[in-house]
Amino acid sequence: MFEPQTVFNVRLYAARGPAAGPTRLVIGGLHGDEGLVTAPIIARLAAEELSAGEAILVPSLVAGGQYIGVLTAEYYESAAGQLLLRLIRRYTPAFYFELHAYGQQSYERLTDPGRVNKIGVPHFIELGNGILIGSIAPLLRRRFTIADFCMTIEVPNWRHEDERINESVLELLRIALACRDRDALMQTYRARYPAPVKQAEELFNRYYRHFLRPF
Repeated sequence: MFEPQTVFNVRLYAARGPAAGPTRLVIGGLHGDEGLVTAPIIARLAAEELSAGEAILVPSLVAGGQYIGVLTAEYYESAAGQLLLRLIRRYTPAFYFELHAYGQQSYERLTDPGRVNKIGVPHFIELGNGILIGSIAPLLRRRFTIADFCMTIEVPNWRHEDERINESVLELLRIALACRDRDALMQTYRARYPAPVKQAEELFNRYYRHFLRPF
C-alpha cells in the first residue's frame, strides 16, 4: 500500500513490499506545467500494490515551474534540478523513470533521427499512441551506476484525457513495479513492445558505445 508523504517539501507516495527487490523512483512534472498531465497518472499508480522492494512516486516535482530543459547543466543548477538530485541521492533507485509531457508541435523534433547530430542526444522512439520512450539526459545518467535502469517517458499533453494513453503509460510503470531485477524488466519490455524497445536499445548502444546497458 502506498502512503502519502512529504519529503523536501515535495508530496509523494511511498511503499515497501514484503519481499526483497529494487528501489524504484518515478518522477513527473520536472519543469513547466507538465505536472498537470503527469500527476493524475502517477496518483493512479499509487493505488497499485507493491509485492517486493521499494517504490517512491512523485506526481509532480514542481507546480508551474520555469521551463528549463533537462538536457542542460542549467537545469541541475536550478531549484527544481537541485531538488531532483536530492531525491535521487536520498533513495538511490535501481529503476528510475522520468515522466514528461510534450506538445503536439514538438513531436517531429523529439522523434527526428537527426536529433543526435543537432543537439547531441538520440531521438525518442514511439511506443504507440504518441507515447515516446528513451533514456534520460546524459548529464543525469552519469549519476547512476552502469547497472541502473533509467527511462524517460514522454506523454502527448494534448491527449492527456485519452484513457488509452493513460493506461498505456500505467502499463509501462506497472511492469517496473512488478519486476524484481533489471533483466526481468528488460525481458518483459522486449516481449511486450518488441519493435520499439529494440529500436530504443540500438540507439542507446550506439550513443553509449555499449559502455552502459540500456537504458
